[in-house]
Amino acid sequence: MPVLLIVTCCLLGSLVQAAPPVEGEAVAMALLEAGASPRRVLRLAQRPGWDQAATLRVSPEVETALGSGADQESRTEYGPEISVPLQVTWAAEAGRGQSRYRVRVGRPEVRAVDEEGAEPAWRLAEMLGAMSGREGTVVLSGTGQLVQGGLALGSGASFQLHALVGTALSSEWFATPQFPESPVGLGARWAVARTLGASGLAVVAYELVALHRDHGRVRFQVHTRLPEGSTTAVVAQGELRFDLRQPFPARLEAVFTSSTALGTEGHRRLVVTRRTRVSLERAGALSSRAGEVVAAPWTDEAGEVRAR
Repeated sequence: MPVLLIVTCCLLGSLVQAAPPVEGEAVAMALLEAGASPRRVLRLAQRPGWDQAATLRVSPEVETALGSGADQESRTEYGPEISVPLQVTWAAEAGRGQSRYRVRVGRPEVRAVDEEGAEPAWRLAEMLGAMSGREGTVVLSGTGQLVQGGLALGSGASFQLHALVGTALSSEWFATPQFPESPVGLGARWAVARTLGASGLAVVAYELVALHRDHGRVRFQVHTRLPEGSTTAVVAQGELRFDLRQPFPARLEAVFTSSTALGTEGHRRLVVTRRTRVSLERAGALSSRAGEVVAAPWTDEAGEVRAR
């Protein structure tokens, strides 16, 4: 298979990789270190009337390496940059200290990084059109556990988009991290393990690196053990800033990495490494960068409009 075709397919697939695969039933949560004194219990203030706008940005890249050592040939391709505006609003109490929030997706935009990326940008914009203007719900507990999440996609939504949305709305990083039940202080470390299918497991490890009143910052790492037969493990690391008065991150920055050996050419092995940089922050204007911006199709009362 030509390397350029491999790269194009991988760049499109990186959108699905962008959400860490930590969905599934929580099987264990362990407080590894309580941290320094003073310690306190971290709980979210889920307030009626709360409302927040945020922007999710995804920037994928794919590195292909053929061979090793001095004879290695490598190439890095940067995929279309994706921006998805979100609006999250408190909807109702859900019982047992939980609250339900309404999530509305704005019009996604895809930015081609160069002329060669124009076609993948259009394909992504068309795919993301099934999200434009759609609404969903998420349910959070007082400790930040994401209990439930879902989004009603438009007709014709691709399998990749269903996978992306399903993973994102059931992932640990979409909301403020799940906090321990016990009091914690600066330097606290804890981990949450979740199932991945029948035999896979994902562990998200957190470290509390800053805490001042309602504001804090955690570093996290995602480690996965995939079900038997799977060939690619995604490893993630990043940092998240939280505000206990707001149940969704003030800012998130993360990098997800996976490597796959796709075959051999002669005696040389071809390895493809995907890196996807993700940020989630309170809404602001798109930064002015070079490159063409393609708006996703928008669905309104008059019907669907193609990407432009």
